[in-house]
Amino acid sequence: MVRPMIDAISSATYGLRLSAKQFDKSVQDVVKASAPRGRDATDETDGAADDLPKAIVDTQTSAISYKANAAVFNTANKMIGTLLDTIA
Repeated sequence: MVRPMIDAISSATYGLRLSAKQFDKSVQDVVKASAPRGRDATDETDGAADDLPKAIVDTQTSAISYKANAAVFNTANKMIGTLLDTIA
C-alpha cells in the first residue's frame, strides 16, 4: 500500500534532478545564444542566435517539468502522511 507512494516519490525526485539539470543547460544555451558576436566570432558561437528560441522554449519546458514533479512529490508525501494518520 505504501510502496506505490514511495515509488512516486522516488520517480518525482529523479524528475526533479533531471529537470534542474535540463534547466541549467538551457539557461547556458540562452546565454550563449544571446552573446554578442563580433567579426571574429568563433565556430562555437556560429549559428547560436538561431538556437535562441529553442533554448528559451527548453528553459520554460524544464521549469514546467520541475513544477510537475514537485507536485507529484508533494501529493505522494501528503498521501503517506494521511495513511500514517489513519493507521495511528
